[in-house]
Amino acid sequence: MRRVLFAERISSDRGERSESVEAQDEKLRQRAETEGVTVVGVAQDLSVSGDVDPFARKGLGPWLTEEGRGKWDELWVTTQDRLSRNDMHAHAFMARLFRDWGKKVVILDNPNLDFNSPAGRAIAYVQSIGPAMELDRIRTRIKDSHERRRFTTRWTGGIPPFGYRPVQRYVDGKTVTYLERDPEMVEVLQEMRRQIVAGQSFFSVAKSLNEKGEHTARDRARIRKGKPVHRRGAEEGVPEQWSETTIKSLLRDPALLGHKKHKGEVLYDSQGLPVQVADPVFTDDEWSTLQTAVEARTRTTVRRVNGTAPLYGVVFCGECGSKAIHKSSHHTPSGVDYRYYVCGAWPKENRCRGISVRAEEPEEFIEIEFLQRYGMEPVTERIWVPGSDNTKELEGVRKRISRLRNLYVEGEFDDSPKEYKDRMHALRTRETELSAEPVVEGHWSEKATGQTFQELWAGLDLEGQRLQLIKSGYKVLVGRKTFTITPEPETPQERTARLKRLGYMK
Repeated sequence: MRRVLFAERISSDRGERSESVEAQDEKLRQRAETEGVTVVGVAQDLSVSGDVDPFARKGLGPWLTEEGRGKWDELWVTTQDRLSRNDMHAHAFMARLFRDWGKKVVILDNPNLDFNSPAGRAIAYVQSIGPAMELDRIRTRIKDSHERRRFTTRWTGGIPPFGYRPVQRYVDGKTVTYLERDPEMVEVLQEMRRQIVAGQSFFSVAKSLNEKGEHTARDRARIRKGKPVHRRGAEEGVPEQWSETTIKSLLRDPALLGHKKHKGEVLYDSQGLPVQVADPVFTDDEWSTLQTAVEARTRTTVRRVNGTAPLYGVVFCGECGSKAIHKSSHHTPSGVDYRYYVCGAWPKENRCRGISVRAEEPEEFIEIEFLQRYGMEPVTERIWVPGSDNTKELEGVRKRISRLRNLYVEGEFDDSPKEYKDRMHALRTRETELSAEPVVEGHWSEKATGQTFQELWAGLDLEGQRLQLIKSGYKVLVGRKTFTITPEPETPQERTARLKRLGYMK
C-alpha cells in the first residue's frame, strides 16, 4: 500500500497569488481517491514564506525527522513551489528525498516529471529557479513599497509606540493604516510624567504600573489581535512587566511626540523636519520638563530598593563617608525588634570601625528639625520655562540648501530653472530668519503652591518624606552611638529672624 503525505502551504509573502490551503487539500484528496493510496497525514503550514527551509517548517519539519519519515513513502504537493520558493533549499531537499531516503515526490500540476532519473531531477531543479526569481521579485516589490511609504504619515506596521493605536482609514480607494493617540494610554503617560517630574524613581513608577495591571505596548498589541498576553519565558496569559529600563526608555522616546522612526532613528522629510505620523502625547513644555527630570533622575545615585529604610540616601558613615545601611535584630526574650543604621562599607573594607546608631534617633530628630526649619515656609514647585534654540532646524535648512545645490549641479533643474530659484530663495530666507533668532536656554522657575511644608509633610508617605529630605539637602553623619545633621540646626536667634521674615512674629 502506497503511504502518502500531503504537503500544503500558504505563503506569507505579500502580493503572492496562490491558491488557498483548502483548495490545495481538495485537489490532493481527489487525486488520492483516484489512485487508491493511503493518506497518512497532512503537513500544513499557514502563513509560511516560501523562503523558509522545509526542514524548519512547523508543519512539514516533524515529518522529515527519522521517526516521521518512517510513516510515509510519497510526498504530494499541488505545485512545486509548495515545497519551496528558494532554489537552494529545493535542490538540497530533493537530494535528501531521492538520494538519501529513497522517497517519491508527486507534483499534481506536473505529473509526468520523473524524479527517479538524472534528467528529471535536473528539470525539477531548473523549474525551482522560476519560483525563486518570483520570490526575489516579491521581496523587491515589498521593499520598494516600504521605501515609498517610509516617509509618509502612514503606519507601515509593527507594534505602535505606547500611547498610540492603529486605525484603518479609506483613502483613494484603499484601506490604509494610520496612528492616533489612545486616550487611556495618554493618561497613563501623563501620570508617569507627573511622578517623574515630582521626583519619583523609575522603579517606583514601574512598580505602580505593575500593581495597577497596566499592559505594555506589546501586550496591548496582542490584545487588539485577540491573542493572550505573554511574558517572554512564561506561559501564555502572564503579562509583561514594567521595569526601570522600560520606563526610562519609553519616556525618552521621541515617538511620544508623534515622530516616525526607522531602525530606532527619527525620520526627517525633504524639509529637514521630523516625519509626523500622529499628534504628540506631550506639549513642547511638558516634553522639556520631562526630559530634564529624566536626566536628573538618571544622574542621581540615590535610589530606593525594596526593604530600604526611611533615611536611605540621607544617612552616611561619619568616619569614611560610605552610605549607611539599615539593619534590624530581634531580641527573643523581650520580643522587641531593634533597628540600626550602620556603615555600609564595614566589615568589607577597613576604612572605619563599624559605627552604628539606633535608627529611631536620627529619624525622629531629623523630622523635628525639618519641620522646625521649613514647616511654616511656603512650598514652591519648579516650573520649566522653555527656551528657544533653533540650532537643529538651522542645521537642517543648511543641509537642504546643500542637497538642492548638488541637484542643480547634476542637472535636475535644467528644464525648470525657476523651480530651483524659488526653492533656493525660500530656503535662504528661512536660513536668514533662523540665524537672526537668539538662542535662549530653558530654565526652572519657582512658583508657590499655596501650601506649607508642614501641610505637605503630613500628606507624604515614607518614600515621599525620604525624597523630600534628599531634595532639601539634609545629611546625617553617623558616629559610634551618635550622629550629627547637616545643615546644622538653627540657633534660637536664627529661627526668630526667619519667623519674623515670614510674618509669623513681630
